[in-house]
Amino acid sequence: MNSIFKSNSLSLFVVFFAPVFLAFFLEASAEGIMSYGILPNFFENVLFTVVIFLCAQQFITFYKYNFLIHILILSHYVALIVEVGLYLLFQIRMNAAYVHVVLNTNLEEASEFTNVYFQSRLFWLVLFVVPIGLFFSKQQKLSIRFDIKRTLKALIICLLIAGAFRFFHLGKWNLPFISTKSYFEYRAQIKAINEFKNKTINLEVETLSANKTVVVIVGESTGRQHMSLYGYKNKTTPKLEALSDSLLVYNDVISSNVYTTGSMYDILTLSNYEDPEQSIPLFSYLKAANYKVFWLSNQRAVGFNDNMISRLAALADESVFLSHNDFRNKTLYDAVLLDKLEEKLKVEEKKIIFLHLIGTHYDYSKRYPDTFSIFDTEHDTPKARIVATYDNAILYNDFIVSEVINKTKYKEKSAVLYFSDHGEEVFDKANYFGHFQNKPTVAMYEIPFLVYLSKDFESPKDFVIDVSRKYMLDDMPHSLMHLMGIKSELLKDSRSIFSAKFEDRKRMINKGLEFDDFKSK
Repeated sequence: MNSIFKSNSLSLFVVFFAPVFLAFFLEASAEGIMSYGILPNFFENVLFTVVIFLCAQQFITFYKYNFLIHILILSHYVALIVEVGLYLLFQIRMNAAYVHVVLNTNLEEASEFTNVYFQSRLFWLVLFVVPIGLFFSKQQKLSIRFDIKRTLKALIICLLIAGAFRFFHLGKWNLPFISTKSYFEYRAQIKAINEFKNKTINLEVETLSANKTVVVIVGESTGRQHMSLYGYKNKTTPKLEALSDSLLVYNDVISSNVYTTGSMYDILTLSNYEDPEQSIPLFSYLKAANYKVFWLSNQRAVGFNDNMISRLAALADESVFLSHNDFRNKTLYDAVLLDKLEEKLKVEEKKIIFLHLIGTHYDYSKRYPDTFSIFDTEHDTPKARIVATYDNAILYNDFIVSEVINKTKYKEKSAVLYFSDHGEEVFDKANYFGHFQNKPTVAMYEIPFLVYLSKDFESPKDFVIDVSRKYMLDDMPHSLMHLMGIKSELLKDSRSIFSAKFEDRKRMINKGLEFDDFKSK
């Protein structure tokens, strides 16, 4: 064993293992050595570092001092810095949700995230510069003689470590593995959407009503805990409350995920917890029923990677992305959608208009004009200031949603549905704000769900109003098309919140956790 670690440069060993122990020290200092994940993550980091250290030795044996060693070392440090940074900020680990978020984000959103969440504790990450700086400053030429015995021992050790990873399920702690696996899962979803789009598939549908106009408002990061319509202490939804006599206000609806990409994929396809591979898009059914489909968004069309939501939106007859923000220009307020909505409402054909809001996404203070700064943001504590800005964003969102309803209600046989892609934790159930898939709270899942129907709207024969039904948004296609009177083989009335045939199902979240059990705890 010792012969494996002998080389003419001890610094190679130090440069690989120093950041592992530094990462352990920083995380343990932040939360305590017995905090969840500290020890298993350290154990995983040590074993994984042994593997890449042995790989580095083999590179040196065959290629001497070269660019591959630099890349391997730098990648090792970047992974640990990201891992430790996430833990110092949120006490969370990287998972598929965060990878999908990164793939769908843009420079402006990334900039806002940095400005909102940057904290002084991240300065400790500067310590990672010390070992890597010492190593690169020497500019030494590394040389290791080829030794078949050492190579075989290294191979055996790597195989044993691979077995340990599998047996002890250590892969869930490994950032490179999680990131790579999640990236390919994301690409598989994109591929499924593209394949469906490129195929000529005739969906057989039956339309049982003659409704003319449906508007679906998709909010962003808006939890019902901060809406006075749902009992919140501050008067954040006065306009919707004024409309409450004509609104159906559902009080037990949750999102299927606490990040936009995962939730929107479930909303806009037939994918659900029981059948996650069912990727038939919602828009294809609507178009087969001869509805003109419009997608109007105040979010950016393309992120760092191909944006999944824009791929699904491209299936509409017309998709418009009004936010072309970059690092110089800030996101427009959601009122920019109202003129576009009026334009589409004038279309004579049967139509469904989707409005994708920027809603109450952080940075909350950038989501409303000064005239909606009603709740005092000049508090002494950062926590109180954040809550106030979120409440102001909710107040502005109340204005936008009520304006959409008011503009639509005069149309013949019309309906408006409003829900948010997911909720938001804003110091309600935990001492932090935001939404994190592996650090979830009830507030991140519980969302508003409102329905307006004109007096002449043709509801389905089995239409039932029960605003207390337990419901999850991954069944949205079934509910929307049932409400519109669209029937097809894969559409199930039992999954429609509006149907007399509705069947309760366990609302499974976060890879196997039942929501009601999660909430009760």
